[in-house]
Amino acid sequence: PLVVALHGGSGRGRDFIWHWMREARSRRFLLLAPSSIGRTWSFEDSTDADALLVLLDTLSSRWRIDRSRMLLTGFSDGAIYTLTWGLMSGSPFSALAPISGVLHPIDLDRANRMKIYLVHGTLDWMFSVQLAHQSHARLKQAGADIEFHEIQDLSHTYPREENASVLSWFDPTLSLI
Repeated sequence: PLVVALHGGSGRGRDFIWHWMREARSRRFLLLAPSSIGRTWSFEDSTDADALLVLLDTLSSRWRIDRSRMLLTGFSDGAIYTLTWGLMSGSPFSALAPISGVLHPIDLDRANRMKIYLVHGTLDWMFSVQLAHQSHARLKQAGADIEFHEIQDLSHTYPREENASVLSWFDPTLSLI
């Protein structure tokens, strides 16, 4: 399996990779933490999506990636891009796990039966938990197989302790239990 982890605005993949490294090593999945080409992910065009598809092809030529088990996750702007790119026609991902992000106005046709694990903190100052509830409702109405985990007392920070739950939800064989 492959986990692609997207950093937040103004972040870099080389820093964000550390949020997932322990789980990748202990549970034996491939991990990709790319950097956006610009200051944040390209929502207006396909610049980052095109670059990420090239990265996936390069990885696939060197490693045996199970294309039926590819998780796209991200934090903040990376979470918004997770939903935006992950729900686009032709997206290669089988599951999405946006953390502390919200849904942009996009076509939700691909949301039908898409596995989504949405994580959001009640004290998020960047994107209110009410916006996360609206995103959850829209995705559920579109037919997504969605789980919403609201974390009490979490502000707009990455909840590293949530990784184990995300992985168990995504693929129970990646669980340490």
